[in-house]
Amino acid sequence: MTRGSFSLIPVAFLLVFARVESAAAQNQPASRLDVVDRAMIGAEIYSSIKVNFGHWRSLPDFDLEKEFRAYLQEALSVDDRRSFDLATIAFVAKLHNGHSGFDDQWLWDNYGAELQFYAYPIDSRWTVTMSQIPGLVPGDVIATIDGEDFEHFFERNAKYVSASDERWARRSFFENTYLFPDRFLLGFADGRSVTVGRKGKHQWAGTEYEHTEVKVHPDFVYIRIPAFDKDVFEQEAMDAVQKAAANVSVILDVRGNHGGSTPEKLVSTLMDRPYRWWAESTPQSISLFDYREYWGKHVEAYWYGDVSQPITTAFKGRVFLLIDGGCFSACEDFVVPFKDNHRAVLIGERTAGSSGQPFGRSLGNRMGIGLSTKREFFPDGTEFEGFGIAPDTEVKLTTEDIRERNDPVLRRAEELSKQLPK
Repeated sequence: MTRGSFSLIPVAFLLVFARVESAAAQNQPASRLDVVDRAMIGAEIYSSIKVNFGHWRSLPDFDLEKEFRAYLQEALSVDDRRSFDLATIAFVAKLHNGHSGFDDQWLWDNYGAELQFYAYPIDSRWTVTMSQIPGLVPGDVIATIDGEDFEHFFERNAKYVSASDERWARRSFFENTYLFPDRFLLGFADGRSVTVGRKGKHQWAGTEYEHTEVKVHPDFVYIRIPAFDKDVFEQEAMDAVQKAAANVSVILDVRGNHGGSTPEKLVSTLMDRPYRWWAESTPQSISLFDYREYWGKHVEAYWYGDVSQPITTAFKGRVFLLIDGGCFSACEDFVVPFKDNHRAVLIGERTAGSSGQPFGRSLGNRMGIGLSTKREFFPDGTEFEGFGIAPDTEVKLTTEDIRERNDPVLRRAEELSKQLPK
């Protein structure tokens, strides 16, 4: 088991259930669910939350029984699978945790076709950051969808997004492609409009990359790591660091990195001083400590992380980490020790603020539930769940930067790498 969390995106770890189903279960499931099946799924989710969910301190006033009863009333009143899925997604999303969610591969197969573009709020405006659609370019500001104000569209559908805070709900909204119509008209702030027809099998953000990007400059080596879900990304980053001269800087770009498995070997390769891993807590789920029946609160087990010593072959040069609100899960596990011991200068924007080891349970029929079982902290106990990790030097992207392909975050790192003595 890895030290930290595994999650390519908020609920991507749930897709593991689709791989462990029997060959018979891989046949296309029915679009309707029997009432007994719906009741059993709901009961399993309820019991899993009570026993395994690790973030109750973020929900001091949450009444699980009340919310579950309201969920059952909705879930048992519909028999079409899509409506049941959305009701269940919304129920688990009320836990307000980016590593907890319900997933149904059937929903992705039937309603999760690709948008062919991506957007999230920049300067409080929904800004296109990537596009494969003619007439829709990075920097375009979305105003409406099928004539509806886009902000209103988001607010109507935000209840289906599992997130530890609203920043991540907005940042990851376009990854929940099943919330969008199959075909829709986007209106932009400049008065233009483009028709979007979704197509192609859904893929998680970051999975389109095959390799780590490495660029060697006289003063620094730039390494962009798209995710930590494949061993090759960590290995290629390590190879680039080990080849770097000690008198140059290493700039590691983990912006938009949605995580995977904690890259412990890469951390070790970069640390020239002792470093600490994060502190953690998890509920003590035994009868004496039941939060409603006895103490009236959740009791947690809490422990500190280990202190690791640097290896003799560790990189001795300067290190810069480029971070933003897309740095999530194991990406934040990677950043924490560098923030704690000041080994690297963090540049950019605050990270997503969600990490934790998920408990996964198959619900059959290509459905699954994932729940974050532990809460992580900085080694000194400072929280970052729901807050994120702040940069040492804040540099924000603007809509104009996106439109003009300008990268002020990288430019700032380059400037600092030249200013510091060699």
